[in-house]
Amino acid sequence: MGTSDAYGGSSAGRWQSARDGFADLGADTVAAPAGQPDGDRPSAPPGDAASLPSDDAAAAAAAALAAALLGDDPDARRPSVTFPVSTLLPRRGGRGRGGGGGGDGAGRSSTGGRAGTGSRRGVVRGAARGAAAIGGAYALRAGDAAGLRDLGLDLAELAALPPRTQCARILDAVLGDAGHPDEYALRRATAEHLKNILLAATPPPPEDTVRGFLGEWIFQLGLVELRAQAAAGRLAAQQAVRAERRLRDWLVRRIRGVRLPRFGRLSVQAFSDIAAKVTAETLRLVRAGRS
Repeated sequence: MGTSDAYGGSSAGRWQSARDGFADLGADTVAAPAGQPDGDRPSAPPGDAASLPSDDAAAAAAAALAAALLGDDPDARRPSVTFPVSTLLPRRGGRGRGGGGGGDGAGRSSTGGRAGTGSRRGVVRGAARGAAAIGGAYALRAGDAAGLRDLGLDLAELAALPPRTQCARILDAVLGDAGHPDEYALRRATAEHLKNILLAATPPPPEDTVRGFLGEWIFQLGLVELRAQAAAGRLAAQQAVRAERRLRDWLVRRIRGVRLPRFGRLSVQAFSDIAAKVTAETLRLVRAGRS
């Protein structure tokens, strides 16, 4: 997974439990409907946990992952936390507007990445940063010049670019370079949602985007640890792929039921605040499993 290949993984007991759950998920044999490959399950309709198909191994793996992430981030144990958008942006070393991500390190983030294997993991702050980038994409669609200025971006300049370049500019301005596996995970979790907003004829509802982003962020961040030690070598490659698919599917379906505060004005700060406020709640919901 990109830069995560060089990361050896956390030795904390909570992450060993998460890796155990992931290994059990990959080794678990699931009865599939006729004509469907073993290990696959049909997606459940939207709704709460009661509507999800029974998959105890996936629920247990997701719960262990959520518990590990909650244990890594002190912000996730605070009653409420928000971050001014200006504190989430990368340090640019005297650079003006944050449009590009040059190779000189000027775009490297000093606000969200971790310095090493033992430092804290910013799950909540990462969610706030990714959501700020998502807010920037909605600001671009709405022609909100002031919202883009909050991110160091210029509406007229962005509007003249093709959508995929717009995505890259917003990612570089808000997230900077992916210098740590956690940063790469955040960029990956955010990028697809920016594309969905900027490439669609009509952008998706903000609530759906935030829920989808949170599920993908938790999944991608978890993979940093789950892949780092390859579940202690207990899974074959095909089993690992199956475990990842089932874990992601469970998370996406479980998080569909997360309740979000009312957006009100669709500002960049509102996207960031809402993501920061509901990340810990989302992790606790996943930790609870099917109950």
